[in-house]
Amino acid sequence: MGRVNGVKKRRRKQYNYSKNLKRKYRRQKRPVTITCVPLREAWDPKQSYIKNMESVGLSDNPNKTIAIRKKEEKKVIKMDVINELEAIANAPREMNFRLPIQLVKYCVYMLERHGENYYAMAKDPKNYYQDTPAQIEKKIKKFKNIPSQWNGYLRAKGLLAGVSKPEDEYHIDINEITKN
Repeated sequence: MGRVNGVKKRRRKQYNYSKNLKRKYRRQKRPVTITCVPLREAWDPKQSYIKNMESVGLSDNPNKTIAIRKKEEKKVIKMDVINELEAIANAPREMNFRLPIQLVKYCVYMLERHGENYYAMAKDPKNYYQDTPAQIEKKIKKFKNIPSQWNGYLRAKGLLAGVSKPEDEYHIDINEITKN
């Protein structure tokens, strides 16, 4: 948890009387005493610390001076496993997705009552959740993209009379849905 905004500012403005800042600044300004005799003789006070160290041949940070080569990791590629995984991923899957029964009945009711007029569907009294025309259109498109449920609706309307009926096809009774 953080502090109140003003606390940090007040603490920053307080003067610490126990510290002798004058002595501290003087110590910072004076040059550093170099104990090593050869380094002291080669030291140029006009140059910066890093340039002095470079001229002597020393390094302040050995990590920057000596570049460490990164070890290249050998990548083990098992192509047969990758090919099998790609084949499984690309294999056609059976679509098991189904809309809930209530949503199917809602879509059938709206299609029977209003056809493809989504604006009229939005104003329908059975539109309990007050879906917008775009939301209703999206639901009906999803209903149309599920073959077992959409074909069940088309068969109930009599549009798929000559085509054989698959086992997983959904049974829809339009009369029951529209009379409610």
